Parts: sequence; structure tokens; C-alpha cells
Amino acid sequence: VDIALPSALPMADVLPQVLRYCATDGADGNLTAWTLARLGGQPLPLTQTLRDAGVLDGDVLELRAQREDVRPALVEDVRDAVEDSADAAGGGWTPRTTITSVLVAGATVLAVAAVFVWLRPTLLVAVDTAPLLVTVTASTAVLVAMAAWGAHFAQAWVAQVCAGVAMGWGYLVGTAYGVALELDPAVTLIIAAVAVTAVAGVARLLTESATGHLAVAVVLLVAGLAIAIAELSSVSIEQVFRVLPVLALLVSGVLPRLSLSTGGLASADYRVRHVGQMTTETLRSRYRQSNAILVGGLVGVSLVVVGTSVPLTFSDNVWDRYIALSIAIAAILRSRVYSRVQHMAPLRVAGIAVIVLQLVRLSEDVPGLRPWVVVVVLAALVLAVGVSTLSMSGITRARVKRVLNAVEFLVIVDLVVLLCGGLGVFSILGGVL
Repeated sequence: VDIALPSALPMADVLPQVLRYCATDGADGNLTAWTLARLGGQPLPLTQTLRDAGVLDGDVLELRAQREDVRPALVEDVRDAVEDSADAAGGGWTPRTTITSVLVAGATVLAVAAVFVWLRPTLLVAVDTAPLLVTVTASTAVLVAMAAWGAHFAQAWVAQVCAGVAMGWGYLVGTAYGVALELDPAVTLIIAAVAVTAVAGVARLLTESATGHLAVAVVLLVAGLAIAIAELSSVSIEQVFRVLPVLALLVSGVLPRLSLSTGGLASADYRVRHVGQMTTETLRSRYRQSNAILVGGLVGVSLVVVGTSVPLTFSDNVWDRYIALSIAIAAILRSRVYSRVQHMAPLRVAGIAVIVLQLVRLSEDVPGLRPWVVVVVLAALVLAVGVSTLSMSGITRARVKRVLNAVEFLVIVDLVVLLCGGLGVFSILGGVL
């Protein structure tokens, strides 16, 4: 509506006249608070005039409504009050809830089946080849379809769960085909890694909710190819297990810039600055994609750290065990690069998981320490909770950050030294000297 507004009156006096021409009658009976605001900007204070707010002739303003559910202070009818509270609380069973429950139940059953087959790989050999291949392929296709269905008719997290389970079945598809063709285990690993990436890629084509899954699959594909190439060549697989987690932690520092470029957020900034404007929805979509790529990359790095630290922890080589412990500490300290929970959690969970594996290995080597492991864990929990609850000023936090930066530097130096020892660099230098 194109109307002329007085610029010398307070906004509180102007709004009633604007409402006469522009506002629609509320149909739900809720009280509505109205305010004027610049298009896409903050609401204008009601005590200011248009002139004081800097509104010029020809500026576009929007009339915003904020509905408030005002309830009486005293209850006159208990039944009506309970019904109103129940309606406001939500949680009713709807057709969308039915779709969600069916998809989650199906994904859970298939996930349990995949874990069972993974724990007992002999099942891939004991069953007839043709029915097995048809079963695993069909299950993977159904899960991908469930992910697309969940994204459109349920919720995003349902699609993400289905896509994750589909990736697990994609691994079983690659493994089943490798076993059926009697291929080398390294070649089977390559096929499985490619199958996982292909499943994640198809899921991403069907729904944006699988963007992070594709990032995870790409990281795991690179790690799987490195392990498979080492098995096919003369390179020791233990050397790959030592180098991979270190490289993964280094890559974690590059992931933010990579995700901004791949997700389109960096190009959005260039477009807005030099080409033209961009809709808010487009910007939000690019942000979601960039964030999903970052989270997926960090999850993939964390999986590589945990997966390679398991053989290092239970290795007979002393260097390997210390390398795994240093990797765990470095992962926890490296997570401080980020500030959001979803970005920090993967690396910290991976570091804690490796430390738990170290305690398990220690309890196996020294049975007398098993009762004390629980005491050490409880003491660490109490210490962590106590330190976290301390209120620190900005100066104190800055000092703690500097100390942790120094500790991280020392851990990285220690990790490099241990890596050289595990790779046999010191033995080679000792033989030369």
C-alpha cells in the first residue's frame, strides 16, 4: 500500500492510522502487537518519529505482527484450561508422526541387521551369492528412498538417519560383491568405499539433508583408498595407520575454508559484493550446505582418527601406543579451533574414545590396575566438572587459552617425534650414523 505518513509524529501515534488501511482482521482471537520496520530490518522504536528513525521519502516499510497468547490470570473452567494447555504443548499424534515412526523403525531394524552382518562376515560366504546380492542391493535402495521420503514428508533428522544406515548397507554391498567375485581384500575395500560414496551421492541428489553424509563418505573414501593401495603395494599397512590420523588432524584445520567454498557461501559473499543481491532463502540454503559439509568432514576425520587408533593402541610396538595417545590429546586440543558444539564434538568424542581404548589396553597389560582405572575416570570427571563450573573473567580465559595453545604446540611436537620413531626414521638415522 502506498500511503503518506507524517514524519513529525511518534510511531505510536502513526501506527493506529496505518492499521486502519493495512492491517487484516485476526481470525484466531489472539492479541496482536504491531510495529513498523524497514524491509528486512529491525523494528522501529514506537517512541521515535519517522524523521528521527532516518526514514526518508520513498522508503519501503513493512507492518509486522507479533501474536501473543494471553491467558487469564484466574481459571474459570478447568476443562477449557486443560484443553488449552494440551493444545499449546503440542505432541499430538499426526500422520507425520506415523511416517516418522515407520521410517525410524525400519531404519533401526536394518541398522541392527547391518551390524550383525558386520560382526559376522562369514554370513556373506555362507549364503547363496545371487539372493545375497539382491538382498543387500535392495535394502540399500530402499534406505535411500526412505531418506528422500523422510526429507519431504517427515523431518530432516529422519532423512539423515536413513541416509546413514544406507551408507552402512552400501559398505555391505561393496563387500558382498567383492566376496562373490573372490577379489583381493584390498580391491574389495576399494569397491566398498566407492559404494558408500555412491550411496551418499545418490542420497544427496534426492535430499539436501544428506550433504554431510557425502562429506563423510568422501573422507572415508580417501582413507580407504590409502589403506587399499598400501595393501596392494609393498608399503606396510602399519605405516598407513600411523600417518593417516596425523594427516586427518591437519586437514581438520583446512575444512572451514574448504566447506565455505564447496557449499557456496564464499561465492555468495562475492556475488553480493560485486554482482547483485541475493535472497535470504538462497543465502540460508548455502549456509546450511556449507555447515553440513564442515560437520560431515569433521565426523569423517574423527572416524579416521578412531579407526586408525584402534590397531595402534593394541599394537605390540611401543611407539604405536604412544602415537595413539598423542593423537587423542591432539584431537581434543585441536577442537578448540571451533566454537560451536556441532563442530567441536566430533574431535572431542574421538579423542575421548581413543583415551578409553588406551585405558582398556593398560588394564589388559597390568591387571592389578583394573580397579584403579574406574577411580582415575571418576577423578577425571570430577576435575573436568569442577574446572568447567569455575567462573573466569575475560583476562583469565585469555591466559588459559595461551597456556592451552602452548600445550597444543608441545603435543604436536611430541606427535611428530613419536611418528618419526614409529616410521623407523630414528633407526635409519642410527644405521647411517
